[in-house]
Amino acid sequence: MADRWNNATRWESFRFFTPEQVDQILRNGARQGRAGSHAAIERILKHEHGLERAELWRRIRELKHPAPQSRFRRAVWSREDDQLLRKGYEDGWAGKQKAVRELLKRHPDWRPHIVWRRAAKLGLTRSSPKRRRERAGCTWSEDDDRILLNLAGYKHSKVIAKLLHRSESAVRYRLAVLGKSSRLHRDGYARRTLAEELHLGIKTVQRLIVDGLLEVRDPRITNRSLHELSKALARPSPGAETSSPMDGAISELPTEHPHSEEVSVSFSASVGAFPTRASRAKRFWMEAATTLGVSLETVEQYILKGVLKFCDPRITENSLRRFCRRNGSLINSDFLNPETRSWLKEVMDLAPNAGKDEANRLHASRRHALTVRKCGCGRSIRGNAFFRHRRRCQQAESG
Repeated sequence: MADRWNNATRWESFRFFTPEQVDQILRNGARQGRAGSHAAIERILKHEHGLERAELWRRIRELKHPAPQSRFRRAVWSREDDQLLRKGYEDGWAGKQKAVRELLKRHPDWRPHIVWRRAAKLGLTRSSPKRRRERAGCTWSEDDDRILLNLAGYKHSKVIAKLLHRSESAVRYRLAVLGKSSRLHRDGYARRTLAEELHLGIKTVQRLIVDGLLEVRDPRITNRSLHELSKALARPSPGAETSSPMDGAISELPTEHPHSEEVSVSFSASVGAFPTRASRAKRFWMEAATTLGVSLETVEQYILKGVLKFCDPRITENSLRRFCRRNGSLINSDFLNPETRSWLKEVMDLAPNAGKDEANRLHASRRHALTVRKCGCGRSIRGNAFFRHRRRCQQAESG
């Protein structure tokens, strides 16, 4: 870069400093770390408007790590060197290592990659048929970036590397440069997030899962929650005989979202034949009921209360789309924001009149959600959840 700055064309762009002064400022700043480098670059750009920030960073790297003079010196191979290399590759892996060490001992200025490149040129190496054709060192074109951004988050980086004929590390590095992550997006929606978007109570969403209208990714019961419930059922109740041993656990369940409507009506009457995945969930829950020695309805109540937990409770996209098509009336579009309403209509195929009879039965219990009240703490809360929130605020203020 120094020779570029010394020519006449480049010299005209300097108005305040000389190239030697710029190099000295960059050296002094680089000695003080990254903050010093930033300060040096800002000082130069303040007076030299013809320079670019990326060019100054490149110059700092060149000053810190100057290129050796013998970087591109050609290696001269003799006939004895070639014979030694061939003999080593004929003797297998141990002979190959011995030959490489001997050649590096004879030529101290050589590097191992020079020996490997010579072996490939002599036809001593065999390329694996499964090895993909990688485009190492090739610049990323606009088409490569477009394909990469379209697949990022939906395909594993190993699959993307195979499609683009690049290494996996190159794909991860390019995504980092573009400000994207190589992490896969998990399929499905969290129950609480979906409840907030649709303005349904979290208990209502849980009821829809139990009744088979919504499906989770993995409906199996976790071993930990099953074991804890088994121990609680086996422990004798300290109170009256009619008290349930799970009253303490159920009383600690999370409450509904303050902006959500509270619906506790069962939807099992609106479900005809369960889908295949829902029937699979019932089989898992029946196994849990057999383990606990209770009925399937009892297990469903434990799931509804959150005592028994799923292995993967995220709601699948297909089940949400099926719910919007068959029971769209259960979602009150008056509570939705324009973005959510457009998403449900265009992506999830929302049918507002589907399942209208069941929605009419719930109209009386959902009427309270039309009223929005404002608490003293400044929060606007919809429906009867306002009174529950106000009690908590008063207890917090008194405490």
